[in-house]
Amino acid sequence: MSDNQLEDSNSIKRAKHKVKVGSPRVVFTLLGTLSLVVAAVLGVAWKTVDNIAESVTSQSVVREIPGLSASIISARRAPATLSSEKRIGSLRRSLVRLERLINNESCLIVDVEGQQIAALRPNLSVTPASTMKVLVASVALEVLGPDFTYKTKLQGIQNGEMISGDLYFVGGGDPLLITAQYPTIEPLPTFNGTNIEALADALIAAGVKTISGSVVADESRYDSERFTPSLGLGIRTTEVGPLGALVINDGVVTGNPIKPDNPALAAAQEFTNILIAKGVNVSGVASVGVASSDVPVVAEISSRVLPDVLAEMLTNSDNNTAELVLKEIGFSSLQQGTRLAGAQAMITKFTEMGIPTEGLIINDGSGLDRGNRVMCSTIHALLLRDGGFGSLGTGLAVAGRTGTLGDLFTEGAVTQRLRAKTGTLTGVKGLAGFVTYDAELASTFTLILNGPGVSNQSTYRPIWSALAEALATFSSSPSADQISP
Repeated sequence: MSDNQLEDSNSIKRAKHKVKVGSPRVVFTLLGTLSLVVAAVLGVAWKTVDNIAESVTSQSVVREIPGLSASIISARRAPATLSSEKRIGSLRRSLVRLERLINNESCLIVDVEGQQIAALRPNLSVTPASTMKVLVASVALEVLGPDFTYKTKLQGIQNGEMISGDLYFVGGGDPLLITAQYPTIEPLPTFNGTNIEALADALIAAGVKTISGSVVADESRYDSERFTPSLGLGIRTTEVGPLGALVINDGVVTGNPIKPDNPALAAAQEFTNILIAKGVNVSGVASVGVASSDVPVVAEISSRVLPDVLAEMLTNSDNNTAELVLKEIGFSSLQQGTRLAGAQAMITKFTEMGIPTEGLIINDGSGLDRGNRVMCSTIHALLLRDGGFGSLGTGLAVAGRTGTLGDLFTEGAVTQRLRAKTGTLTGVKGLAGFVTYDAELASTFTLILNGPGVSNQSTYRPIWSALAEALATFSSSPSADQISP
């Protein structure tokens, strides 16, 4: 054996002697080698994935995501909510401040866009004063209908150019029978009136030139109660009445400073004077009676349609009209032309309409009786049914322009936009109606103040002004569409 072969043999022997399977050195060596292999594999895999991700990312636009700065209520997220908050929020806050000015005997309700913004003692029974006319007008429209007209007739036996015997002047309850000159002497002139001279002209057009008897007034459609019994003497004739189914010029006779106690007799006297002035010969003196149903109608005239009559009542707060409309409600509903029948019919109709009647007391139609009681919620429900653009809403006085509001709110944002029914008694001040914003949108409000001193200008004017200013701040803009993305 050569030296090289011997050396190789000795090396193998030494290796076999040093390395034995299962020894710690072998285990550690194997584990180390395995770890290096695994690490190398994982490194290659990570690099491959990272290259793929980098390749994908390089094909996209990388944008930094900023921190959220939008409010929870934003135009993008909830335009309708933001629109409501912007337009209604300030109104609600203004009304909260207004409520602090109103005493505990009074009530306030405000609605806009179907939302009730304020409700201060809405179910408190209060004295309504002339806001009672809102109730009368609402029921009249339901019971009588918007096409209703009053008829005033002349009945008699006509022979050629003569009425043989008496000419019956039959009242149909028209509260707005007037002569052409009467509005010129009124503080709040009658409008939408029924010109009584037109009835005389119709008689003459029928060929009548002579009446052998008298002009006889027939007021039998209603009862003969001239005033609500509880009214004081200072109110009778000056503020209302005397009442009846046939009244001309509110019972005034031209040239007579004192109203006759019987308005029908006064009407017969006035009509007689008109006929004579137009050349008709009237033999007898004016009187009162009842026409037979078989006496023919010679001539007649009709009033304006009911919404026009009610507009005069609401705008001018016409007490006589309100009382006579109440009696017509009773006549139409219960065949009794009385105040009590009218009040009973009103409460029945409210129940049918679903209008609140708790604590409701109706003693008259004008609101002059201090025993009347009504909740703000009752008046408000009737206003909401109209919405501001129906016969009720359009018949109200206009701020700074007409009727009882003609000299109020003459300047400012609600001039010509606020339409309302006023109400005034000692210790009572009411304002109920609408403020319009566009051709279809209006806020609805009912404010009835009761209590000592509230009818003084120094008390109610600041409250009325604050209410008007608050409602004026509301706007139909911005709409949800205008502020949405």
